[in-house]
Amino acid sequence: MRRCRNTPLAIVIAPILICASVVLAQDFGYEGRHGPEHWGEDYARCSGKHQSPINIDLVNAVEKKFPNLEFFNFNVIPKAFQMSNNGHTVLVKMSFDEDTVPSVRGGPLAEKTPLGYQFEQFHFHWGENDTIGSEDLINNRAYPAELHVVLRNLEYPDFASALGQDNGIAVMAFFFQIGVNSTGGYEGFTNLLSQIDRKGKTVNMTNPLPLGEYISKHLESYFSYTGSLTTPPCSEEVTWIDFTAPIDITEKQLNAFRLLTANDDHLKNNFRPIQPLNDRVLYKNYINVDIDNLDSVPFVDAENAAGKWRPHSLAVLLPAIFVLVPLLRTSVFSGF
Repeated sequence: MRRCRNTPLAIVIAPILICASVVLAQDFGYEGRHGPEHWGEDYARCSGKHQSPINIDLVNAVEKKFPNLEFFNFNVIPKAFQMSNNGHTVLVKMSFDEDTVPSVRGGPLAEKTPLGYQFEQFHFHWGENDTIGSEDLINNRAYPAELHVVLRNLEYPDFASALGQDNGIAVMAFFFQIGVNSTGGYEGFTNLLSQIDRKGKTVNMTNPLPLGEYISKHLESYFSYTGSLTTPPCSEEVTWIDFTAPIDITEKQLNAFRLLTANDDHLKNNFRPIQPLNDRVLYKNYINVDIDNLDSVPFVDAENAAGKWRPHSLAVLLPAIFVLVPLLRTSVFSGF
């Protein structure tokens, strides 16, 4: 007891202050004291030179012919599908048998590892109205929402060990556009959002759909660059693949996201402002389509490659190709 009484007050207080600083460092938001302009004060990497998101400037994008992207197990129904409101976003985790976890190989990822990247989670960013919401911009224009599918390099055993490593993480980004009908499984998905209306709530989907039902069906046209996570700790050396074909969502479904709350306030405008490109190169995938030889159209043959996901049929693909290829050559996209 005597030894405890003689302990300097500073020694007693120090651990408390350390614990408090750790708690504060984990508390980030999108406005006020813990908004994006202050992230670098608690997370040094958020002040790095290769941060995300960015403005995708079509004029300055460098055309590059990447290997074909291959998608495996994107048609596999997960064993469990958990949606949660973590106060920053709607986070979705899916569980699979070990040999049926969705993965991606090729494209910009081929330069990082021959093993490919495995699915970890997906989440969303959105705005309070239809003019803002996406994180990456196209020619300084925002979409109303954006989906991020987070992948882990299979050279690492888990997400924690891959985080912060060169080429350890990849993110596939998809933009949303308002439509009369929605893509894939978003009607059932957004119907469950009212059950996670407040921070900390979680719900399990009883009849989940495969991962492929939540992304775009046209995956040939994309941009790629090296960036970072768009939330703290803002780890860099993340490979980004931004697909140009948007996902359709209805106004009603998007409003279901806007009704979510975090810390008694609406969870809205949960997107980080764009960051300087600095010395990085933005690439756009070169699509070489010979309309006189339809066999040259790149798509996965599901019958001859077990587990690979066939994202589209030829009948759906061809109209998009005829419109898209001339636009790619001139770097003009009428949809942006």
